[in-house]
Amino acid sequence: MLLIISGKGTVTGKELAEHFEVSLRTIYRDIEKISEAGIPVAASSGKGGGYYIMDSYNLSSLFLNRDEAHTFVAVMKNLRGWFGKNEAFNDILLKVEHTYKREPDQDKLTLDLSHFSMDEEVKEYMGIISQAITESRLLVFDYINRDMEYLERMVEPSWIDYRHGHWYVIGFCRVRNGYRRFKLVRIKQLRQGPSYVKRELPDDLIAEAIDHSYSQREIPVVLRFTPRIGAQLTEYFHQEKISRGEDGFYLVSDLFPYEEGLLKFILGFGKECELLEPRELRLELQQYMRNMLLSYND
Repeated sequence: MLLIISGKGTVTGKELAEHFEVSLRTIYRDIEKISEAGIPVAASSGKGGGYYIMDSYNLSSLFLNRDEAHTFVAVMKNLRGWFGKNEAFNDILLKVEHTYKREPDQDKLTLDLSHFSMDEEVKEYMGIISQAITESRLLVFDYINRDMEYLERMVEPSWIDYRHGHWYVIGFCRVRNGYRRFKLVRIKQLRQGPSYVKRELPDDLIAEAIDHSYSQREIPVVLRFTPRIGAQLTEYFHQEKISRGEDGFYLVSDLFPYEEGLLKFILGFGKECELLEPRELRLELQQYMRNMLLSYND
């Protein structure tokens, strides 16, 4: 509405209603919301009258400038490889590109969100999941959990998430009766199920429910790192969780999910890391390494 009013100067309520195919009452309500947001939309009566934006207001600050738009397009283009089948995504990119025309080779930002394996399969999953979210359809798939167990899941998808180098689908799991985060590379035999009625729960509460679920499996862990790797620890841990002792060694104290993946994560640092606490996990790690050595007994 603001773009139309700004472009034409003055627009009648009837013209806006016809353009958006809504009632005049809806237009009145939307104009009122725009005014409440602090944008001075005024109205003039009589012939040639209608809604207009007062001259004292700078509308351009609401929209992207050319450099901002080019950065946005660069990000969108790098994501298009994953969302290529999403019509809404492509429509947004097309509109921005058309509005803010650019010169060739102007991109100043590139993104590589690929995974070292399953790229094509994950891209196919993205299309299936996007469509399921749009059409409110269930997702059915086999999932490999952290204990390497296969279990069929039936999920009401909420959104797609990218974090720590991996793609996830967030949704309500009917098997576990709660919101969960599912890593796409662990999903097999993904397919759409029947339609369902969406749950009325805000995204922030969904994220809170998921964090609470994961926090129930967390334990406090203390790790000791050599000075050699100390400068790199911020790549793996939050700065506030890292401290340096008088001996030059680094300590990391944080909460971690109690699972086999934690042992593998610690072992990934090799001789640069020592697990100090808890004592029970340290003993478990020792036994884990003994079992590893059995594979190398000639």
